[in-house]
Amino acid sequence: MKKFSQQAAANFVPLLARLLLFLAFVPVGWHHAMQQTVFVGPQADRLRELGVDSLAPGAAPAALTQAAVDGSAMQVRALHQLTLVLDGLRFPRPDAFAWGVTVFELIGGALLLIGLFSRVWAGGLVLWGLLVFALSSWQAVKGTWFFTTPEPDLSRALSQLALVVLALGVTLTGPGKLSLDGQIFRTAPAGGGGDDEDDDE
Repeated sequence: MKKFSQQAAANFVPLLARLLLFLAFVPVGWHHAMQQTVFVGPQADRLRELGVDSLAPGAAPAALTQAAVDGSAMQVRALHQLTLVLDGLRFPRPDAFAWGVTVFELIGGALLLIGLFSRVWAGGLVLWGLLVFALSSWQAVKGTWFFTTPEPDLSRALSQLALVVLALGVTLTGPGKLSLDGQIFRTAPAGGGGDDEDDDE
């Protein structure tokens, strides 16, 4: 029988990696889609230029109440924070791209949890994680080699890179047997050998 450590490396570690990726990306996607943010001034004006419509406020936050006096405030989904970042990078249709990222975070993270088409979703998360690192943490750590980076910036950068490494691991090695991929796409061992063979001897 295979050693427990080999079984853990092949099955339990990928399962834990998929669980952590789910917890890292799905709540963020949920926040982007379901929470609301208030923009005022030039940011609100730019969102209007991009065709983003203001949501009807319920219990309006104080910032919206104060800015409503001059009509400059708008309340929109939190994903449009990403819209403004992508617009600053001159992405075409940044609002549509922000929606695409949000859907990807929700669907990709959920399918990673159950392990369906895991390599595809994990590969996408590698790319998205690298982009997030480049946009939010690279400037803080660039030129410091991490040794003189302030602790909050260092923790954020390392957390982002750790998620990239987890996603890369799933992309390269697969989701393990404890996944739908492991059950649906399971193939018989070559030469008719089975798992009953004693690998320790």
